[in-house]
Amino acid sequence: MPPDASRASGRTQPAQYTLRTPEQTPLYAVVRDELETYLARARERERVVPRFVERELRAYLECGLLCHGFVRARCADCGLDRLVAFSCKGRGFCPACVGRRMADTAAHLVDRVLPQRPVRQWVLSLPHSRRSRLAFDAALCSAALNVFIRSVFISLRRRARARFGVQARNARGGAVAFVQRFGDARNLNVHFHSLMLDGVYLRALDGSAQFRALPPPTDAEVERVAASIARRLIRRLERRGLLAGSPEETDPLARDSSVLGELYAASVRHRAATGRRAGRRVARLGDHVTADDLEQPRSRRCAMIDGVSLHANVAVPARDRKRLERLCRYMARPPVSTARLAAQPDGRLRDQLERRWRDGTTHVVFEPSELLERLVALIPPPRAHQVRYHGVLAPRRGQPRRRVL
Repeated sequence: MPPDASRASGRTQPAQYTLRTPEQTPLYAVVRDELETYLARARERERVVPRFVERELRAYLECGLLCHGFVRARCADCGLDRLVAFSCKGRGFCPACVGRRMADTAAHLVDRVLPQRPVRQWVLSLPHSRRSRLAFDAALCSAALNVFIRSVFISLRRRARARFGVQARNARGGAVAFVQRFGDARNLNVHFHSLMLDGVYLRALDGSAQFRALPPPTDAEVERVAASIARRLIRRLERRGLLAGSPEETDPLARDSSVLGELYAASVRHRAATGRRAGRRVARLGDHVTADDLEQPRSRRCAMIDGVSLHANVAVPARDRKRLERLCRYMARPPVSTARLAAQPDGRLRDQLERRWRDGTTHVVFEPSELLERLVALIPPPRAHQVRYHGVLAPRRGQPRRRVL
C-alpha cells in the first residue's frame, strides 16, 4: 500500500497513536527508566534475556525520535519541508508502529484480499495451562491455529453438503487469521481471531468458482466445532509427546534458562514475576463484586469445551466494507494504548480496561517493573507471522505445487 493511500481513501489512524511523541508517554518513560535495571537483575540471577527481546526494547527507545535519524521530505511545488523520524518497526507493543501496521493491514485486506462476500469472525481461546507453551513454541502455535482453521472448514463443508448436496471436496472456504498474544489487562493470552468467509466456493461445470452463502451456524454446530478442536489439540499434543512425563521433561520453558518461562507463567496468571511483589496479583480498581456469585453469561454461538472457548456470533454483511475494516483494525490493534495508560502521583501506572470485568474491575495498576515484564511477555518470537491466510485466500491458491526431489 502506498504511503498516501490511507489519506487518499479517507482513512486516518486513531488519535491515541499520533497525539504525542514517544518520549512524552508514560510507556516510554517506563522502558527508559527500567530497562537497564531489569537487565542487570536478570544477569545477577543468571537469567538470559533473549536477544530479540532486548533488541525490540532498545529499538523502541529510538522510535520516532529525530536524534536517532530521520528522512527529509520536500514538496517540489510549495517548498514545504517535513522531517520524518525513523521508526522501530516493532511487532510487539510499540503503539505507533503496531498502530501503523494495523491501519495498513486493515486497508490491504479490505481493498485487495477479502471479496465482497459475507464474513464471520471466529474467535478461539485456549486453556490457561497451554498459553505459556504456545507463546514460547511458534511451531506449536501454528499447529494449534491449523487445527482451528481446519475444524471450521470441515464444518463449512458439512453444512454445504447438507444444504446444497455437493461433495465435501468440491467446497472451499477462505480465512484470514490473526494471532493475538495479549489480553485486556496486557496479560499474556495467546488466542486466535479469524475472518471466515460465511460460505463456500463451489466449482461450476464450466470450471468457474461460484460463492454460495451459508446460514449462520447454530449453537449446536459451534459446540460441535469446539469439541472437535479440543479433541484434535489433545491428539496433536500427544503426538508431540508433550503430555507424557513430568512438566520439567516435556515443557521447553521449564528447561529454558531465559527469563521467558517465569514471565510467561506470571503474566498468564495476572501476577508479578520478580521484585518485591513477586507472586502477588496485579492491583485492581473498581467496584469489586464476587464473580463466583454471578450467573455465567450466556451468548449465542458460543461454546466452552475442556477449556477451549469458541465464539462465532459476529458477522459482517457482504457490502458493509466500513464495518469490515473496523473489525480488521480491532483484530490487528496494538496491545497497549497510550490513551488509556496514565501515570499516578505515587509512580505507579493506571491502565484502563477496554471493558468492565464481571467482578467490577475497571482499571489495573502496575508498578513500573511489572509493566516492563508484561511488555517482554508480549513480544512475539522472531520469524513467527501474526497474520495468516488460509483456503482460497492463501497465497498461490489454485497453482500446482512443485515436487521436491
